[in-house]
Amino acid sequence: MTNKAISFLHPSPDAFQSGALITDKNRNIIYANAYFSDELHWKLETLLGKSSDDLFTYSSKIFIESYLMPMLLHEKKCEEIQLALLDGNNNRISIIVSAKMDEQGHVYWSFFNASNRDKLYEELIATRKKLEAQAKVLTLMASTDELTGLMNRRELNLRAPELLNQAKRYAHKIALIMIDIDHFKKVNDSFGHMQGDRVLKELGQRLKKLGRQTDLIARFGGEEFIMFLPDTDVKDANLFAERLHKLVSKIEVNNIPITVSIGITMSDGSQNLHHLYQQADDALYLAKNNGRNRTEIYS
Repeated sequence: MTNKAISFLHPSPDAFQSGALITDKNRNIIYANAYFSDELHWKLETLLGKSSDDLFTYSSKIFIESYLMPMLLHEKKCEEIQLALLDGNNNRISIIVSAKMDEQGHVYWSFFNASNRDKLYEELIATRKKLEAQAKVLTLMASTDELTGLMNRRELNLRAPELLNQAKRYAHKIALIMIDIDHFKKVNDSFGHMQGDRVLKELGQRLKKLGRQTDLIARFGGEEFIMFLPDTDVKDANLFAERLHKLVSKIEVNNIPITVSIGITMSDGSQNLHHLYQQADDALYLAKNNGRNRTEIYS
């Protein structure tokens, strides 16, 4: 075998892209490879004879004393521990340390610079936070009516069944109120869709202001809105509708107050959602037929 082959099979520790350190039983440094001078800016001659404790930050010294050294004494090796090292310019560097102790108490240390890995972790965490924020936005977009900011029909259909279950479980009444803006097509045709959108937005804002935190308020489609009022009897639902008529009348188009027709149905939680929608729609249809700007209760 040629000297060249022998050299290839037995490279100098200086050729490795990681730190190699040997300490004696008193933890004084007796060997350090070129990594400490090339990458960590230590002068090798100043390292020899120095305590290995001088290389580490205060918190890492505590960890070495309380965990790493006891582990070496008991297990004779310790693998992939993340610590903080001070380089020759007294800068803090994150490192991964593995160590092995022989029978004479010599410790063979290997150091791997983990700064890039820490940076990668930080980038991954930042990316994850960004994706989570985007997911929240997408979830909000999927569940919210863009124009009014109310929940949309899809989200209402997901959340209403739980309100019905609660009403049934605790023997409470729940009111479903269906609201439709009277002559809304005339508003769009006569004054333009910008005015129509303004009316929808203002109505949405007033419904949110009038509703309680426990109520479900949604734009059901077009000029139609729905509210679920838990723990509400028919008398309270009717009073609520009266207040709603007064509140809506403050919204004007060309100095003319708008009006709404309202259909109400009551539930004890035993009916399914589709039937409740149909009952409220029947009551709303009756309110329209009876002259609009009024409330009818399904019976």
